Amino acid sequence: MSDFSEKLSQEIKNTNKPLRYLAEASGLQLDYISKMSRGKRLPQDEEKLKRLLDAMECVLRTREILLQLYRQEKMGKAQWGCMQELIRIIEQDVPEEKAEGKRFPGLSGEEQRVVSQGEVFRFLERMLAGNENGLIRIWTASAGPEAMERLMQMIGRTSCGTLEHLFPLWQNRQEEDSLENLRRLRVIKPAVLYDGYHPFFYYLKNPGENSIGLFPNWFLSGDRALGVNDTMDCGIILTERSQVEAMQEEFRKKRRMAKALISRSGIAEYMDKVNLMMNTGYVTRNYYIEQSPCLLHLIPLSVLKEHILIGGEQREELMRSIQLRTMHMQKEDMVHIFSMEGLRYLMEEGRITGYPDALYRPLEGPMRTWLLKRYYQYIQNTPHSCICVREDCIRLPRHMSIVSSSNVDNGIAFWNSTRNGLRYYQMMEAGISQKLYDFCRFLEEGNMAFSCEETLELIGNLIVEYGGVL
Repeated sequence: MSDFSEKLSQEIKNTNKPLRYLAEASGLQLDYISKMSRGKRLPQDEEKLKRLLDAMECVLRTREILLQLYRQEKMGKAQWGCMQELIRIIEQDVPEEKAEGKRFPGLSGEEQRVVSQGEVFRFLERMLAGNENGLIRIWTASAGPEAMERLMQMIGRTSCGTLEHLFPLWQNRQEEDSLENLRRLRVIKPAVLYDGYHPFFYYLKNPGENSIGLFPNWFLSGDRALGVNDTMDCGIILTERSQVEAMQEEFRKKRRMAKALISRSGIAEYMDKVNLMMNTGYVTRNYYIEQSPCLLHLIPLSVLKEHILIGGEQREELMRSIQLRTMHMQKEDMVHIFSMEGLRYLMEEGRITGYPDALYRPLEGPMRTWLLKRYYQYIQNTPHSCICVREDCIRLPRHMSIVSSSNVDNGIAFWNSTRNGLRYYQMMEAGISQKLYDFCRFLEEGNMAFSCEETLELIGNLIVEYGGVL
C-alpha cells in the first residue's frame, strides 16, 4: 500500500461509515472505493477523490493531507522530490555580509606533493584567501554533495577574488535528472550571491564523462593545480609548470563549450529584461514569490516618491524602474505567492518586499492599514491572482524575491536579494526554470496554500487587529 491508500483506509475506518454509504453519498462504485483504499487503484480525476472526501465529511486538515498524498503519488516519487528540493532552494535565506578574507601564510614554496584527509580544505582556504585580485578555476566534474556544500559555504563567506566554476548538469530527460540538477543549484546558491563567483555548466550524457585524468575535481591558480577525489579528502598538488598549463588548457577547452548558469544585473538591466519578457514570446503567466507581495501597483507613485531616501540620478532611475514595474503589474497576468508572516511584517515595520530598507523610509501606520485594505479588495476582484502559502509547508525568507514565468521557448526565472543592496539574478538553465514554474502552478492548484476564502479571512482579521475596519 502507498502512503495515500494507507491514510485513506485509516480515515475511512475513522468515519465509522460503511463503504456502501460512502459509495451512495459520493456517487462512486463501492468496488472503486475499496480498490482505492487498498492501493489497487489511483483515481486519475481528482474530483472523484474530492467527492469521496465530501462523503467522508473529513475535517479540513485531514482533507488537505489526503489530497497532498494523492497528488504526491500521482506525480511520482522523483517529481515530488523536485518539488521538495525547490522548497529548500526557496527557503534558503541570504547570508550575512561577506567577512573580510582571512590571512594565511603564502603558498610560495609549496612542492608537488600528495595531500591527505584534513589537508585539502586547509589548502583550499589558503588558496582562496590569497586570491583577492586573481583568478581561480574550479572544475568539479564529480564532487560529492557534502564536499560541495562545504566548498560553497567557504566561498560564500570569504573574499576570494574571481572564481570560474565549471560543473556538469544532466539534460532533464527524466525527473531524476531534474532532481539532481536542482540539488546542485541548492548547493551552489550561497556562493552565487558573491559577485566574484561565476558558475558554468555543461550537460552530461552518461556517468563516464566525469573522468578528468587521475582525479575528477581540480582547483587551478596561476602556478598550482590541486586535484582531489570525489569526497575531497585526498588529492595531489601540482607545481610543475607544464602540468599546470596542461590542466588550464583542459579547463579552457571545456569552458568554451559550457554556458553561464547565472546572469547578474542591477535594477535598470533587470527592468529591461522584464520588459523584454513582457513584450516578446508568448508569456503564459507570471508568478512572484515574496514573503509579502510587492504591492507597488497599489501604492500611488506620489506616495512612493515621498518615501525614497536617495537623491539625484539614482532617485530618478529608481522612480523610472518603479513606474515601469507598476505598468507591468497592472497589465500582466500575475500571481502573488506570499505568506501571512510577510503581511504581518508589513504591518509591523512598514516594509514591502523587493527593495532594500536603505532606499526608502518605512510606510506610516495609517498607510499600512490603507494598503492592506486595498490588497484585500484586490484579492476580492482578482481571486486567482493571490496565493497565501501555509507556513508549516513553506517558509519564505524576508530578503529574497523570486519571479517565475514561461513562454513557448522555456521557463524564465529571476530572483533578487535585498539584504546588502539590490542585485538580480537570472537562471539561465531552462530545465530548472521550468521546474520552478511547474512548482508555482502546483501551488496555484491549492497545494500547500490557503484557499482564497481562508486568505481573505486571515487578511480581514489582520486589518481589524491593527485598528482598521473592513
